[in-house]
Amino acid sequence: MRNQAYKVLFASDRPLGRCENITAVYDAYDGPKEFVQGVGKVVDPGDWACIVSDEIPPPREKRNRSPIIFIGHGLTGGKSYGVDDTPWWTDGAAHITYAICSSSAGVGIMSGQLDIDESRVLPLGMPRTDAYVGKRKGDGGTALANRRAYLYAPTFRGDRNTKLPNVNWAKLDSLLNDGEVLAVKRHMLTHQPLCGNYRHIVELTNTDPSTPFLIDCDVLATDYSSILFDGYLLGKPSVLVTDDMDSYLASRGMYMRYPHEYGSRWLNLEGREAAFVDELRRARTVGMGETESLCLDRVADACDGHSTERVIELIREVAWKSL
Repeated sequence: MRNQAYKVLFASDRPLGRCENITAVYDAYDGPKEFVQGVGKVVDPGDWACIVSDEIPPPREKRNRSPIIFIGHGLTGGKSYGVDDTPWWTDGAAHITYAICSSSAGVGIMSGQLDIDESRVLPLGMPRTDAYVGKRKGDGGTALANRRAYLYAPTFRGDRNTKLPNVNWAKLDSLLNDGEVLAVKRHMLTHQPLCGNYRHIVELTNTDPSTPFLIDCDVLATDYSSILFDGYLLGKPSVLVTDDMDSYLASRGMYMRYPHEYGSRWLNLEGREAAFVDELRRARTVGMGETESLCLDRVADACDGHSTERVIELIREVAWKSL
């Protein structure tokens, strides 16, 4: 068949397995393919019929002749990204043929992020979210499955962003019961450990995928990370940690009103460890509410378990036209 002759290059700055969207499509695509770690290496188009990347291509003097499909990492609608955050990405984004977003409401957002026409942004959903369909607590195969488990996953902080919340981990540990566990999962780019391990607190490595722990937790605590949306897809209620909200939003920004349109529970964590534990327990009891459901609908109405097959269909269509 002709589609078996399509040579597709998959690219990410992350290793295969940790670039979840790319990995989901790469594993499912049954034509000739190759993966390269380092989007900056994708300069010579060679004989590739299509390039699939989860990073904006770097600026270059000569337009790459191979069509580029951009997927990205997180669901659309969280913190500012691309041209909205770093204007000099405009040059590289101009090379993108099509961009994939996670919802119909995300088309306009991603169009602005990449400074491309909305006709080039397709709401096909995030391929990695296909793995969430039908999953229940225990299916992740982690140690969180057998306890009342809370997952705290703060986002990455760069040079211009404020520091992570200053938490009294020993006090927080003392407030948790023996049947409870708080798993702390730092961003993959946050290399310095945040807390270490306590009786009721375990720090996960920054290299492990978050998906199994999301599946097995009962409540997700985060701040500005799009992991929030993944949690909602899995039915996990949230607690938003807002310690540095004013300074973070001034340096980065969010696409909806924060925190009001992202969740129904939020608090400053520093110095309020007891209130944090109370909110985690309350969230586990009450579950997701109207605010969480509305947020999920805005950011993920295309994440229905069939995103990977739609993206592969697009790859074949784009590759066919480029031959």
